[in-house]
Amino acid sequence: MASEPYSVEVIRQLRTIAEQADLRRPVRISRYEPADELDYQVTGVIPAVSGRIRLQVEKIVGGGFAGQVYRVRVLAVEPEDLPIEGLTVDKTLALKILVPPTAFALAFRNLVYGIGFQGPFQLQVNPAAARSGALWQKFIRRAARIRFGSEQAVVDVLATLVDENLGSCGELSEWVEGRTWHLEVDDHLDELQRWKKGKTTRPDKLGSPEYRAKREFMRRFVTLLHELGAPEFARQYEWSTCKSQPNCLKRLAADADPAGGLTAVDFRAGLALLCFLPMSPGDVLLIGKGLARGRLVQFDRGNLNQLQRYIDAHSDAFADMREALEELKQTERVYRDSLPDITHHHLGLLIRPRIWSTMYDSTVTGWKTRNLVDDGQERRLRRSKVCFLLFWLLGLTARLSKLTALAGLLGGIGMGLLALLGRSGGLGAGYAVAAAVAFLGGMILSLLADLGRTIWGRGDYRRHYGRLLTSRGYFQRALRAHIAEKLIDWHRAGRVGAQKALDLARRPLRYFGHLPLCPLPARLHRLLTDGHYTRQVLAYLFVRPVLLYFNAELRRQWLCDMVAEGQKNHLLSPQDARTILGQVDEPFIQKYLKSLAVHICTLPVTQIVSVFVALAYYFTHREQANAWAIGMGIIAAFQVIPISPGSICRGLYVVYLVVRERNFKDYHIAVFLGFFKYVGYLAFPIQMAYRFPVLARFMAAHWATGAVHAIPVFGERGALLEHAVFCAFYNWPLTVRRRMQRRAELRRTQAPRSWHLWPLVAAGIALFSLADMLHLQRQDQLPHLLYDLWWLAIPVPLLIGVAGTLGAGGMVLGRRIALAGLAGIGTGIGYAIVHAVIDTWQGWSGLGTFILWRLFAFGLLAAMGALLAELKLPEPRPNRGRDNTAKPEGCLQSASDAP
Repeated sequence: MASEPYSVEVIRQLRTIAEQADLRRPVRISRYEPADELDYQVTGVIPAVSGRIRLQVEKIVGGGFAGQVYRVRVLAVEPEDLPIEGLTVDKTLALKILVPPTAFALAFRNLVYGIGFQGPFQLQVNPAAARSGALWQKFIRRAARIRFGSEQAVVDVLATLVDENLGSCGELSEWVEGRTWHLEVDDHLDELQRWKKGKTTRPDKLGSPEYRAKREFMRRFVTLLHELGAPEFARQYEWSTCKSQPNCLKRLAADADPAGGLTAVDFRAGLALLCFLPMSPGDVLLIGKGLARGRLVQFDRGNLNQLQRYIDAHSDAFADMREALEELKQTERVYRDSLPDITHHHLGLLIRPRIWSTMYDSTVTGWKTRNLVDDGQERRLRRSKVCFLLFWLLGLTARLSKLTALAGLLGGIGMGLLALLGRSGGLGAGYAVAAAVAFLGGMILSLLADLGRTIWGRGDYRRHYGRLLTSRGYFQRALRAHIAEKLIDWHRAGRVGAQKALDLARRPLRYFGHLPLCPLPARLHRLLTDGHYTRQVLAYLFVRPVLLYFNAELRRQWLCDMVAEGQKNHLLSPQDARTILGQVDEPFIQKYLKSLAVHICTLPVTQIVSVFVALAYYFTHREQANAWAIGMGIIAAFQVIPISPGSICRGLYVVYLVVRERNFKDYHIAVFLGFFKYVGYLAFPIQMAYRFPVLARFMAAHWATGAVHAIPVFGERGALLEHAVFCAFYNWPLTVRRRMQRRAELRRTQAPRSWHLWPLVAAGIALFSLADMLHLQRQDQLPHLLYDLWWLAIPVPLLIGVAGTLGAGGMVLGRRIALAGLAGIGTGIGYAIVHAVIDTWQGWSGLGTFILWRLFAFGLLAAMGALLAELKLPEPRPNRGRDNTAKPEGCLQSASDAP
């Protein structure tokens, strides 16, 4: 069920309630909404001229660890002296405010940064750091003109600012009308893999032009950043991180040219890279390179000496940026000296007083930027080092108290798990009390320290808290405003619906009934408290699949909606979409869609059965200390077994269709796959590939990429994982089909062979028999196939299947796989007979129960080996340089056919 978007109108109504309370403190804002108007004091990047600007938010683009991004329109510009370059009325810009939109992202980002640099996140709190990043980007943009022929290869940053509402630095950049990449249809994926390794042999057959162009652009751009002395900026564009691809957009104006319009748009990292905490596959290599440079922590440090050398080597291109270079050197010094950064400063912290004076000044600036102090308190803190130290100690106390509370919470959870497992040992109640004291004490002390800092640092909050204690009416207004502010966050997170949020704002007492549910996930909180939402979810999960089964028009609309979404997300070419929509009324399509509805109905069966079995075990074995642990183990076991209650239901339904229709041919794949867990969900898409390959490929790609987008960070649209999953479910089947068609054409000239399977079966029987005899001599008992001979039981049938299909000559694909399966079954029968004979000689019994498993396992593995061999066989060499491969049904033209 798709997430319901929150209502901007409800947010405005709740914000109005908070504003009408007329409090002494400002209304708390965590992010902006479309149509909000913003007023800033800004400073142009080059030249550094100041002025005021008024903006209107048009769209929320998104947010992550680095900050939140908006598309804004300029309403007015008031420069103090010279015009600010790039800022004109009615121009559309990108506004990035360097504070995350969610509390978790903010806490995690600050924790990682604090571990690395022992201070607050400088890009948010230090204007010098924000300015340094913007100046670096200007120099990178100019270097891109030298390397790529145009500055448009790097987005232009225009001005820096401080947002007093959100308490963060920010920047204004040009707005790039662009996109990530199209998921291109490519039936030469094998050639693309060789291209990645630099081993392509047929450049005329290469597809995926956009993918290749972006990969090559980002490689060259990373090389350029290293030449400039900005290797840590290059981390934003390292392909191997698997999450850097969305940082490079393609301008829509160059949509017709696969290699044109590529633009690097993001130069503000969100998370520091610690040497012991890689967060992506590519980070391991980056950490190694950083250690080679002496960098234990990486974020955005550049080498100014190397930049100076690059500028000197291209002095004509940078002639007008000499003043900007001097400003960059100054802001870099302030930025780097604003943090202890013991991995960089080392002994400099002891012998360089300038670092401490800069830290002192920047810390106060950071407090002012984050709205922790007002103007008067800022002046006092700059004058008095004693006040500064006390204020800093209050903040340190709050942070340490939060860590203590977190440790207590984790300790309590760990104690609870040990108790459930029956392994709490002698820890008992004392440990639980200590965890509770740590949690509650840490939370209370943290609240008191934060409250003390707020009262001391802000005059408006002193007046606010004073009025709370002296005026009952003010207290009631403040309570309503606080509830409205919390409901704004709840509604955005999906914790409450639109109407529920307004109802809770009007009835504050009901709000307190929701507070105990706050630790729960947002959707679960809403499920437990919103009857209308609960009914919608239950209807979507249980009623909708039934309606899909009985209502042909609803099934048709379901498929059409998926096709429309696939076209929007570029999962389908227009030709494929027309092919699918032209087949939607086919009887077999309707039959398969009904079967998919049945599969959806069976999704919760395994979970329900596993929970009931676990509960039944617990209530019948409550006297056992570890009954809970065994119950949880039962639930876990149901998730990993190959055949589950849900898969049995799916398999039996397919068998029912076969028997009712007396039609095995149209279900010959699904009738076997349906009985297996997980892979059974794809039984009917795979079966559809037999008659409707375009629809089957699309449905597999649609569901697979949809699941990918639920993965945090790596599942972002435009990231490498999305492309890899699309290729696996859409392009790879196209590639395999093309190669198999080509191979089938060549095999028509060859005679089929099957005699070679007899020696393969004999060799397999001999190997297993030899293994039995050797084990019997050493252990005085016959081996168990699974525990003792697994190292032989898996590869031998696979190799029999591989050798069987390789030697089958001109035999068609289906018969090759069937014959390989028969060879595996023959090996299993022969081995079972030999095993039984040896068993009889030794006087043992009980072997018969395992014979059927040998037949099933060996036959299945041999068939899988044949199929894998067919999938992995290289493409046959074309005759006389011509490729007579037939185009797959509904497939886009390959790159070789493109103009």
